Amino acid sequence: MSVSFGGFCEVIAFLSLTGTWLGSLGRYGWMLDLLSHFRLQYILACGAVLIFALFRRRTWLVLASLISLLWNAQIVHAFHQTSDAAMIKADKPLRVMTFNVMVDNENHVAAIEHVLKADADIVCLLEVNDTWRMSLEPLRVKYPHRIEEMNDGNFGVACYTRLPLKSSEVRRFTVWALPTVLLNLDHLGRPLTVIATHPMPPMGGLSAQEWRSQLSQIGTIAASINGEVILAGDLNATPWCEGMRLLCETSGLRFSSVDPVWPPTWGLNLPMMIPIDHVLVKGGLTVRKRVIGPAMGSDHRSVLVEIGFGP
Repeated sequence: MSVSFGGFCEVIAFLSLTGTWLGSLGRYGWMLDLLSHFRLQYILACGAVLIFALFRRRTWLVLASLISLLWNAQIVHAFHQTSDAAMIKADKPLRVMTFNVMVDNENHVAAIEHVLKADADIVCLLEVNDTWRMSLEPLRVKYPHRIEEMNDGNFGVACYTRLPLKSSEVRRFTVWALPTVLLNLDHLGRPLTVIATHPMPPMGGLSAQEWRSQLSQIGTIAASINGEVILAGDLNATPWCEGMRLLCETSGLRFSSVDPVWPPTWGLNLPMMIPIDHVLVKGGLTVRKRVIGPAMGSDHRSVLVEIGFGP
């Protein structure tokens, strides 16, 4: 049985919609959850299929693409504004930056100058290793408190702060024992816990299991803290993936952001760009401003947030 070229194109167009629905089944397997990350791309694909279907006058394909388009749009829109600006006090905000500088980044000077210029109160850098050690000296001079765990390949973590540091520790989860930094700070007389982490990307069965386990254990830690908590880092998780849902569900952490958290932070020069660098909060904190930084030699962009306090 022969198939016309137009019919073949219709089949391809329909198959291009399947990522939308398979990605919504992420709780049933790591490969399905991997498909969930690309909601922004699905919106564009669904729009293209919709135009094609209208041109071909295929009612069934028009309906399928329109429903898929609306489904993806509502998922993304749910993270356009996750907090109300009216609930934030007018006090001076706390500025927090997270930045995966990338192990192979050769533009150390520009990257560190960018961090210094941001003048955040708390800085969390990911993928720092021994090649970055000397380049980080300006941050050691600027910030009175720091913790550096840089002997972990692509998963080194370094945190710097001007807030009074009461204690710090490095936790290691899962089989690969990747470092997660915990800072117990004093902010205007109130205890504040900062967690900086960079789990393994979920690109295979074992790594996806480790990724989910690390996020789950971090969620358990956050849930056990009664006070204010900030989680920052390259989570290798989009706001709408299953791993992020489980993290938020178990921890009490939220985006709580006046600004949208869906703009991509990784792969901005690639078709598969996605938002995986985040700052989440707990305990009455609200992100009242969120800024994605410029290209600085890394495949990630920095995320700088201003955190306000509720009534």
